[in-house]
This record gives sequence, structure tokens and C-alpha cells, in this order.
Amino acid sequence: MSKLIKNNKEEDLYSHNEQAYKFIEEHLPYTYVELAITCLVNKGYKTPSKALIRNVKNKTIFRNDILLALVEVADDNKKAIERIKLLTS
Repeated sequence: MSKLIKNNKEEDLYSHNEQAYKFIEEHLPYTYVELAITCLVNKGYKTPSKALIRNVKNKTIFRNDILLALVEVADDNKKAIERIKLLTS
């Protein structure tokens, strides 16, 4: 029997999560919890607790749906800051 080559590296398996957390660290506003809850409710998810959202941000719990909501909130904040800079310069 031939040896099977493992194509997926362990580092590549969760690289999208690491990129998401780096983006969140740079652009997430201080008032992210309520914004993330609103984003999740608008998508039809059940309202998560504030502690759950904080635990996902702090990498204690891994939930892709909440991580996606945090990235979207961070992206909205980044766009708002860029727009403010554009309008005030």
C-alpha cells in the first residue's frame, strides 16, 4: 500500500480565524457587544448573551456565526472611520 500524503497542514486549517481575529483587534469598536447582537438578530439567529459574544472575542469559545458578526461590526466601524476622515479632510 502506498503512503497517503496529508495535504492539509495544521497551520492552514484555522488561518481564516487568525486573520479574522487580527482584523477584529484593529477595527472593532469598544461598544461591539450590542452591535454584534443586533447583527445576529437581523440575520435570524436567537439572541446570544453578552458574555458569549465577549468569550468569542477573547478566544475562549469558538463560534463561527458570532465571529462573522464581529468581523462585520469591525468592517462597518472601519468604513465609518474612513468616511469621517474623508469628510473632514
